[in-house]
Amino acid sequence: MGFTDIRYDLYGLPSGNPYSGRPLDPLASEADRALLLELEGFIRLAAIERAVERAVSEQRPAFFLITGVGNSGRTSLANHIMYLYRRAAAARLPGYAFVTHCADRRDMTHDAYGVLRSTLLWLRNRMVSHNVDIPANLHALFIELSRRARGEPMNEYDLQQIAEYAAVAMKAHDTGFGIRYEGVSTKDLLTLGTMVFENIATVVVFTVDAYAHAGTVQLTEADRQEFARRGQVFDLNTLTPRQIAALAHGRWNGSPPAPFEPQGVQRAFEGETYTVGEALRHLSTLLDIRLSEYDEDAPWPNDDLRIHEEWLRLKIWQARKWNGLGGFRG
Repeated sequence: MGFTDIRYDLYGLPSGNPYSGRPLDPLASEADRALLLELEGFIRLAAIERAVERAVSEQRPAFFLITGVGNSGRTSLANHIMYLYRRAAAARLPGYAFVTHCADRRDMTHDAYGVLRSTLLWLRNRMVSHNVDIPANLHALFIELSRRARGEPMNEYDLQQIAEYAAVAMKAHDTGFGIRYEGVSTKDLLTLGTMVFENIATVVVFTVDAYAHAGTVQLTEADRQEFARRGQVFDLNTLTPRQIAALAHGRWNGSPPAPFEPQGVQRAFEGETYTVGEALRHLSTLLDIRLSEYDEDAPWPNDDLRIHEEWLRLKIWQARKWNGLGGFRG
């Protein structure tokens, strides 16, 4: 077998490498729902589901703030929250339609009003595309909002009124909406966003980078406590070796059992810190290397395809040596 000929079928993996890292989105693919794992306390899924269920049953907003460094799973968790909200709302209202808006990093500026203005105008467009009648008073407000850019902003209570009128009109058509703000760059967006949507049944998720650079907001403990009065705060930290072992086991969807030995994974990944995205990338690469070294046709399980501790330690040590030299170009 050539080095690039990765025979995933030997592991019973018709869909390829199960550790391939990408943002999960169960709204787009139901299969993604099972891929978001609690990982021994990394994500408190039960607490999130309770918060969503409570907000839907009480017809009030569900606000979430997710912090973490790059590749920590913020986008995947935000998408999962959107999914949970849609599922909870649809369970109470057959025929419920749910539209989502994602203001990503390209949309994030230090102008909170501009970001909220864009969100509300997006909401107007979705009402039109979903054949939701826009009443005359709301139509006039939308015209005014479209005209009033940063130099002449509308009052925050006017923005709140627009959101409330829109929510009422959409509810009459069995339609709801959710919003994700990715990579928030100003605290004002947290304050203004929660204020504008505080009286309606919706879900709003803010993600914030947990490291310092010019494009992200620096949250204090007081900021976090203030947000916690209105919503839920979740921090996505790096994984422990035990959590990485749980990830290797939980993501496996090939022939049982998972080829990674749990104790071996824990000991091999000690001494370094990894986000969930980094851990997945390592597991994905290790699985590919194991297959590239295998020249037989016997399928898993067998000893030659088992990923044991000694082999893991060797490959991780080799990778660190190459990285220390700058790779093959070092």
